[in-house]
Amino acid sequence: MNRTRTRGHLALIVTWLALGCSGAGDSATNERASVLTISSPADADALIPPIVATTQGKQVADLLFDRLAEPTLPLETGGDRGFRPALAERWTWSADSLSIAFAIHPAARWHDGTPVRAGDVRFSFELATDPLVASPHASNYVGIDSVSVRDSLTAVVWWAERHPEQFFQIAYNLSVLPEHLLGRVARDSLAQSPFASHPIGSGRYRFESWNRQRDLVLASDRANYRGAPNASRIVWLVAADATAASLSVLSGQADVLESVRGDAYTEARASTTVRVIEYPSLDYAYMLFNFAPTARGARSLFNDRALRVALTHAINREAVVANALDSLGSVALGPFTRATPAVDTNMRQLVFDTTTAARMLDSLGWRRAGTDGMRRRGTQPLQFDVLVPSSSTPRQRLAVLLQAQFKAMGIQMEITSLEPQAFAQRLGEGDFQAALNMWRTDPSPVTIRQVWGTADATASGANFGRYHNAAFDAAVDSASRTFDPDLRSRHFRRAYQLIVDDAAAIWLYEPRNFAAVNRRVEPMGMRADAWWAELPGWIVNGADRR
Repeated sequence: MNRTRTRGHLALIVTWLALGCSGAGDSATNERASVLTISSPADADALIPPIVATTQGKQVADLLFDRLAEPTLPLETGGDRGFRPALAERWTWSADSLSIAFAIHPAARWHDGTPVRAGDVRFSFELATDPLVASPHASNYVGIDSVSVRDSLTAVVWWAERHPEQFFQIAYNLSVLPEHLLGRVARDSLAQSPFASHPIGSGRYRFESWNRQRDLVLASDRANYRGAPNASRIVWLVAADATAASLSVLSGQADVLESVRGDAYTEARASTTVRVIEYPSLDYAYMLFNFAPTARGARSLFNDRALRVALTHAINREAVVANALDSLGSVALGPFTRATPAVDTNMRQLVFDTTTAARMLDSLGWRRAGTDGMRRRGTQPLQFDVLVPSSSTPRQRLAVLLQAQFKAMGIQMEITSLEPQAFAQRLGEGDFQAALNMWRTDPSPVTIRQVWGTADATASGANFGRYHNAAFDAAVDSASRTFDPDLRSRHFRRAYQLIVDDAAAIWLYEPRNFAAVNRRVEPMGMRADAWWAELPGWIVNGADRR
């Protein structure tokens, strides 16, 4: 199976290298040599930013569509000091700081040649916040009152009240889309539109082709107003699984794998053709509980906080993370990482304690009964099913380890392994009891409410488990409004402690990110929030892969 896929990838690469190379001599050689291939264990789910829900989809969409401004390093979310011009060549704050006027670069063009205009900014905001679109990212715009058009090249963003992250809120989150191509598309069926399968953006790469579950290709926009990127094409190769994705890079048939683990990590470290590059992490993995009623309307098993606490006490997180990831991960503290502002690494945790777990389960009526040693309350066994994406080797390993530890406590955990697309669909539909999920946080700590806030506990939100905690919501809201850095930190620390104490999930690990990169490639920066953000500046040297 893996050999077949590998030979197929090689044939595809040869085909891509031939594309656009009808000329002769050095120019054709440079064209072939500048194709950058990325090995991916999963395909993109969508390419239209408001409906993208996977990392793979976001990678492509971020290169196709422009933001008004781009973050710089180090990432700063207060004010506009941490941003450089992108689609907007400059911006002006109003005297009361309740609006920002963005001047669109006059040379910006959509890939069909149509000029980008201020109306596209207004349209994109309205699209992203329209309930019919049901974007999982809509809460990122809470507090923005509207976007108006001052003239053809000036879009003005208005807020109902001031807050510290106004600029970040609009510049980081909003990808600008073409109104002339999407304006008449039904907003509740964007994913089925012709644009979804052949998107047209204004970024430094333009869409070329997408063979689902096989490959996706972007080509350089040579006449782009921000300058042509270095690589002539970027190709995502969709591997059969994580192992095949690693082999693709280790064998030299692909250039980049964003996360290398286990034996593949060891091989990459020893390779003479591949180098391992560590970059910062804003990811965390966790056992997600579903708090919504079951299909039959029954109360979810996980609505009982005492049970959630007992389940957390039952798991030796240090042991399972060390077993599954060795030194390539740390035990997660909560729905944030150690790089998140205001995090106290000494905050109170629910520690491994089987004695406490057993006592709590007994008190809840979940007692060991029968010859199998499983816990039951009356005739009801204490059991649940957990979804795991087949593309994630660490989470597959974790699932088996968690299953064994739960079984030792008399708890039955079934494992359902799903292809990434099916996994994402089940989460989005709320069709699960528990899931081993991973989330990449934004640089702003305020966006924690996108995944854990009550406002997003809806069918269209990213709070897939429908978690709700009024005290947590209030603490995050208070933190988001204050301009006092110390008070802001205190509010966030309170929010973090509240959600950890509530055992909203079992916080498993935050990974150390190691990318495997072919030595012919010179990466130009790998941000914690988006390692792919600077891909247009990456340099690809040397001859073709053979």
